[in-house]
Amino acid sequence: MDFSQEWLATIDTILAHGNRVAPRGKMTMELPQNTIVVNMRMPVLRVPSRSLSYKFMAAEAFWILSGDDRVETIAPYNSRIKDFSDDGERFFGAYGPKIKAQLPYIVEKLLADRDSRQAGLTIWRESPPETKDVPCTVAIFFNVRDSKLNAHVFMRSSDVWLGVPYDVFNFSMLSHLVCGLLNEQLTTLNRVSPGKLYLTAASSHLYEPNWADAKACLDLRRTSCCGMIHTT
Repeated sequence: MDFSQEWLATIDTILAHGNRVAPRGKMTMELPQNTIVVNMRMPVLRVPSRSLSYKFMAAEAFWILSGDDRVETIAPYNSRIKDFSDDGERFFGAYGPKIKAQLPYIVEKLLADRDSRQAGLTIWRESPPETKDVPCTVAIFFNVRDSKLNAHVFMRSSDVWLGVPYDVFNFSMLSHLVCGLLNEQLTTLNRVSPGKLYLTAASSHLYEPNWADAKACLDLRRTSCCGMIHTT
């Protein structure tokens, strides 16, 4: 399945079989220990009924890969994101600084041992303090198999409606960057290209305010598919 199909299938499963849990008093439907698989050459969700901000999508990816954690540099693209900063200036759980600091290790490890299983970085903060911005992602591991760079992302929490469309793009762009850094030092015959993204979440969920929109999205897709089948 492509990303759009994977995303819709996950939503369908959560709505049909999810458990109701309310962390911090906010009702969700939750699917435990779920993995989606995405071709990182096609990381953009293509579901018209799920409106996305592609300007923010591109800006956030650049912001992360540049190692930034400042509110002022990302807030112009998302007016609500500043609400997750504790001091209005920086984000406690920003991915960028952690990724930028550990990228050299990733590249060195894969150049030294192409089959390595140790090319990983961590984003989680140990024993985080009280904050509005606890990182959702715990770790990312990369491996090269059959000349493809695969990324394995482990998340404690994954909001399938609001977060996953942007997370998949961000992690895919990170993997493209890793490919570029590797290929700078590899011969033409040994170069790698982006492979698959495996995004595993301890909790894949939908918040209650998004249930109706998620169901409508599924219903619209089913109606569209039925119409296509009928006309052919």
